[in-house]
Amino acid sequence: MGECMKAHVRIQGNEMVDCLVKKAATGNIGEIMYDKIPRETIITEGKENGLTKWQEQWTSSTKGEVSKLFFPYIKERMKSMIPISAEFTAMVTGHGLTRSYLHRFNFIPNSTCPCRIKQEQTINHIILNCTQLGNERRILRNATVQTGDTWPPTIEQLTRKHLKTFMKFVRSIDFSAL
Repeated sequence: MGECMKAHVRIQGNEMVDCLVKKAATGNIGEIMYDKIPRETIITEGKENGLTKWQEQWTSSTKGEVSKLFFPYIKERMKSMIPISAEFTAMVTGHGLTRSYLHRFNFIPNSTCPCRIKQEQTINHIILNCTQLGNERRILRNATVQTGDTWPPTIEQLTRKHLKTFMKFVRSIDFSAL
């Protein structure tokens, strides 16, 4: 049992469980200790442990590469209230609406954006380069720079620090014209 305890060091609830298990195994139960931890502490620790495990899974997953750029930290994402739309979801997941995505599933013959640059139409291209979105991008850029940030911001900053402006940008895009 000594090897198992190393993982529980300095975690209040786990150390207490280990102590009770030892006492039960030796027949020396002694004082009941379960009522020594406040209920809120147990709830808080449970939530924190759950978020930690979720973050580990999120970080190590090979899925959701685009979403991880927008939302690398689960705890930060949980703090923000984001009004979801189909366009916003497509933008932050990379699923649907872009020529890159549609071409990958053979819905269209090529992934090239019809703008003057002639690059693959990815989320990054739409946000940073597409010449058909010059006016929309200018509004997004100006709002970003007015907050003291540089252009271009990181993808994460678009949803963390510039969410309202970024959502306006996404709503302003006519994906059928791209």
